[in-house]
Amino acid sequence: MNNLMRAVAIRPPGLQPESLYINKREIPSIKENECLVKVVYSAINRADIMQRKGLYPAPAGESDILGLEAVGFVTRTKSSNWQKDARVMALVAGGGNAEYVAVNEKNLIKVPDWMSLRNAAAITEVWLTAFQLLFWISSVTKEEQWRKPVQESTFLVHAGASGVGTSLIQLLKKVLNVKNVFATCGSELKKKYLEESLGISRAFNYKLEEDFNEKIMNLTESRGVDVVFDCVGASFWQKNADCLAVDGEWIFYGAMGGVRIEGDFFSKILRKRIHLKASTLKTRSIDYKHALMKDFETRVLSQFNAFNLQVLIDKEFDLEQIAEAHKYMESNANIGKIIIKVTDLEEKEEL
Repeated sequence: MNNLMRAVAIRPPGLQPESLYINKREIPSIKENECLVKVVYSAINRADIMQRKGLYPAPAGESDILGLEAVGFVTRTKSSNWQKDARVMALVAGGGNAEYVAVNEKNLIKVPDWMSLRNAAAITEVWLTAFQLLFWISSVTKEEQWRKPVQESTFLVHAGASGVGTSLIQLLKKVLNVKNVFATCGSELKKKYLEESLGISRAFNYKLEEDFNEKIMNLTESRGVDVVFDCVGASFWQKNADCLAVDGEWIFYGAMGGVRIEGDFFSKILRKRIHLKASTLKTRSIDYKHALMKDFETRVLSQFNAFNLQVLIDKEFDLEQIAEAHKYMESNANIGKIIIKVTDLEEKEEL
């Protein structure tokens, strides 16, 4: 019996996309309360690029194979909650960029009958990240006596055309009915898409509009935004502090623009009473992810069509094209999600 699978591997030091290749690895064995998923689609995320470069290693005890998500069929199960051949989305801390991945039963979601596996590949990591940031990390959605309604709050989403960015914007506009959403992006094409297709108040091409913070202050009559969703970090920190409102929230979840800063950071935070919150998803516990997934399933996925939410897939690559996929993501050209085709739908062979 063949116990080998195709999986993405890295030639150290991994600084360039060309360091990625397809290797043969043993198919994972499963423990109690786990399922083995035959992967049809996976995807790539910024965290994969950081891990490839040695900047964001897999958590202890997790697979060293890249990939934080997978979509496919349960092919083996030691869980009473999942049956063989169930169509599932998996959220994992590693191992998704392979033909098979072992997943704890708590970190699986049933793919809705109306959703294709291809579209499901664009859901797990980016939508759960966006949902977590907005509903679990930010306090703007929580009902508190002194807080104005979320619909009247103002938001700034950095990397607005990314997978997480487009998901955040849709949650804000279509689920919460927020009026004022701003976003940054890196091209005029993305700017047009965000304004015309996703309906945000204003998008800023930061390459041409470096003063987007000043423009936001003018558009908000010098009040500023209530929440910034920041995956950029150091290169935008001053602009974030400048255009945040007093008592605003700064939700930090990525560092594409670096982590080292100079200047009067703390005085600006203190002067405006800015609430700085940081979050990741990859390193969260199985139980945390399970609770998050159930909440997302109940509040968003079950009403995906009713909210008129869109699955936004920019480009699909085959597993053997993983280096090209990473190169494409690093070019920052994508609008929405980059997914990886691993196997054909009909390939549900017995192990």
